[in-house]
Amino acid sequence: MKSLFFLCSVFAFCFSVGAQDLSKPWTEWSKKDAEKVLNDSSWGQTYVQEAAAPTSSAVVTNTRGGMASGDTRNVESGESKASGPVKYRARFLTAKPVREAFSRMVILSQPTAPADLTSQLQGFIDRDFGDFLVVSFSLEGGNAKGAEMMLSRLTGEMLKDKVFLERKDGKKANFIDYKVPMGDGMGAKIVFSRTLDNKPFLGEGDDFVKFFFQVSDRQKISMKFKVSGMNYAGKLEY
Repeated sequence: MKSLFFLCSVFAFCFSVGAQDLSKPWTEWSKKDAEKVLNDSSWGQTYVQEAAAPTSSAVVTNTRGGMASGDTRNVESGESKASGPVKYRARFLTAKPVREAFSRMVILSQPTAPADLTSQLQGFIDRDFGDFLVVSFSLEGGNAKGAEMMLSRLTGEMLKDKVFLERKDGKKANFIDYKVPMGDGMGAKIVFSRTLDNKPFLGEGDDFVKFFFQVSDRQKISMKFKVSGMNYAGKLEY
């Protein structure tokens, strides 16, 4: 459990690597297509924290795994036991391609899926979130079960000033609520307002948006998403 409380000052450009053809209907996506949208795209990204060796004192190191050239990530850990790597996933759930990717993974996981499952999932894909902007957050690997338990203990009141979306100009989306993981495979949900000053929070002219989540006093995650890569089917999806 102690390995869950590493300080992860993850401040890196997590831009999508390589082009991806999403012109096919989501029902024709391969598993690789869906995983790329969820884990390595302008809507969903992953930070991998490698296993930490046992230590009895605080250690600060620079790690470069999964980073673009020139980026640095600092990991500070106190006394802990070695564990496997942990993958931190952040995804814009209100972006249609992310919901399509989740839906495709559900279909692919059920070779004998009911005939009406696709239409049921299409309802989830076409859902109107109104003024809500939702980011899903989850952890995999390492002590993932313990991490999910930790996320389940958090509340909106606890995270009010510890989680945010921030544009390049420094303006932040208004935090609304936090939803704990509910066993749907999408992790916790952080809810923000989709508008700011009566305008959409993100627009074509924005360079990037930063997602920051202080999971605990000793654990902080920060990622940057390139806004220009969020265009999908002629629309800015986020």
